[in-house]
Amino acid sequence: MMDDLPEYGSVDLELNGEAYFAVRQGTMVYIYRNSCPHLGLRLNLMPDQFLDYDKRYIQCTSHGALFKIDTGFCIAGPCPNQSLEALPCKVENGEVLLEKL
Repeated sequence: MMDDLPEYGSVDLELNGEAYFAVRQGTMVYIYRNSCPHLGLRLNLMPDQFLDYDKRYIQCTSHGALFKIDTGFCIAGPCPNQSLEALPCKVENGEVLLEKL
């Protein structure tokens, strides 16, 4: 449910035994694999903490890489021109639906 996601926040997810996370920005939801393209490490150290202080970017806590929330594209840090692996989803009638898994 969309209401289970904090507005302008993030949450850990486990899907088919794999680590993912979801970020909500207003009415939009983005889901990414919890793996930094730099070294493959998980992006967060604390549960549900994937965003920078201002909640403008996804931040890797290991090396400080910053990723655009809507595209997963790295804009700063040790993985330039790389992106997080997105899991396509859409919101319909307040439900977050995966387009594929």
